[in-house]
Amino acid sequence: MRHSALAWLGHPLTIGAALVLLLNDHLLKWLWPGVVTGKLSDVAGMIVAPPLLGLLVRRPAASILLVGVVFTLVKTTATGATIASHAWTLVWGPSQVLADPTDLIALPALYAAWWTWRHPAPRAERLARVAVVIPVTVVAVAATAPGYHIPQSAYAVDVIDGEFVVAVRQGGLLMSHTSADAGKSWSRRSERTPATAKRSACVPGHCYRIVPGRLAVEESRNGRWVTAWEVSLAAQDRLARAHAADREQDAQPVESLGIAVREISGGHIVVVANGADGIAVRDIAGSWQRLGVNGAGFEAASAVSLTAPGVYPDYVPRAAVLGALAAALLAVGCGVRRRTFFIGSVLAWTAVWSFYEIRNELFIPFNPFALGLGLVLVPVAGFFMIHGATLGRARFRTWAVGLATGVLCFYSIMTPFYAWSAHLLDYYALASGLAIGLGIATASAGAFAVIELDASGSPSPSAPAAP
Repeated sequence: MRHSALAWLGHPLTIGAALVLLLNDHLLKWLWPGVVTGKLSDVAGMIVAPPLLGLLVRRPAASILLVGVVFTLVKTTATGATIASHAWTLVWGPSQVLADPTDLIALPALYAAWWTWRHPAPRAERLARVAVVIPVTVVAVAATAPGYHIPQSAYAVDVIDGEFVVAVRQGGLLMSHTSADAGKSWSRRSERTPATAKRSACVPGHCYRIVPGRLAVEESRNGRWVTAWEVSLAAQDRLARAHAADREQDAQPVESLGIAVREISGGHIVVVANGADGIAVRDIAGSWQRLGVNGAGFEAASAVSLTAPGVYPDYVPRAAVLGALAAALLAVGCGVRRRTFFIGSVLAWTAVWSFYEIRNELFIPFNPFALGLGLVLVPVAGFFMIHGATLGRARFRTWAVGLATGVLCFYSIMTPFYAWSAHLLDYYALASGLAIGLGIATASAGAFAVIELDASGSPSPSAPAAP
């Protein structure tokens, strides 16, 4: 019986464990969360991981030992869990792996991996080739349609019958929230709604107006306007990202849209409608407070903190993965120097892109065109890349530089967004520009490094013989 790494991967027990792993992570954990489904993934992973690693290591005992050691370190040390989180982020975006020594109960499953190597199944290698499409198919079928996030937006405010009334929209749904105690508490009502958004409001001797495009209010007592309250432009930029909608057509402004003033005994109260950020309330003492909008009304606890990390869109890590993949393939291609490898690389990149384009639609659980395109391109890309790599006889250092280029490119793209999220960069647009520039520079450096290494390692042409 043939003992190959591909046959090990194609063993029925390995394929079954992979199916259990995917089904458990994408369905069972949601239906029956608990210890059993949590440990089931670990057990299945111990059976699947060694054959996958065996494709690279080519030594089954070393593969099994390495999987066991790494799993133990990840589950028993904070450092191991942190490294695993960063590694998983390379594939799926921001992820967190937690240390949990009780997961070590799955280690005996490594014996099953050893048994599948020692007892290869007939036609296992052919089964492995067919099984390449199974993970993608299972993920697509298991995907559910959670619906789109549509932020609520406070777009107008007025004083009606002595009470503050704030108009709120969420998609096509309109509602209003009222406060009869000077903005201290809010309740949801629908019978009264401000007719229009007012840009200024006054009480005797004191006027307020909103600043268009800003989360800011100006006030005037003697005809001279000064800033009464504002959120910095950098903080407003982060708030806009925090309140982003899933679809562009559902986006709501994060800026001051309307204002109202109510005079009470001892002073006055000001309420500002701030779009998706909720409202801002000035109390009788002159202190301002932001209140976030929720289903019941407005609360300070619902407001996004100005010191909270910035939230970048979900597509940013995906774009970083695609950029890193392109950089790695370009670097390796510069060493292989075969047209078929470049063709395969383009097809492979397109396949990964198409898988990322599988979206949860309202009535269709996935994008069938993107899924079909990816499934068609995977085997074709694999054939071209293997054929080109075989002809090119790329050296180990070419693959090493390619891998390093991909990893460095991912982090060169993501680092500006990490810095923006941590308030080290002020604006999202600046982080985007830096990410593009650093990504291109890293990819170029990797390609040039491979070219230089190949040039320095090539034998010099023999000098012509003297006449």
